[in-house]
Amino acid sequence: MLCPACGRENRDGARYCDSCGRPLKAGDRADVDVPSPLAELMTFDWTMRSLLAGIGGVVGCLVSVSLGAYGVAVLFALIAVAGWGTFLYLVRNPPASG
Repeated sequence: MLCPACGRENRDGARYCDSCGRPLKAGDRADVDVPSPLAELMTFDWTMRSLLAGIGGVVGCLVSVSLGAYGVAVLFALIAVAGWGTFLYLVRNPPASG
């Protein structure tokens, strides 16, 4: 289904646009039974983005420390904390299913 605000194609059963975050009208979305909460969670874009930020932050921090760039390591550590925190929030509070 297309978002009426930004025109981006969204997955079936989505309540909000994956691109701009605006609510989709009930008539525009198809109510689909999701087989499991994990399937709904893994299709939510921010879950994977935050997981990748957490992993990338940890790897970047380790590489920066090994090269002696401690200021950059602090930046990567903050990215890792933000990424893992967002990921854990999304795991504990999955998006409402259709």
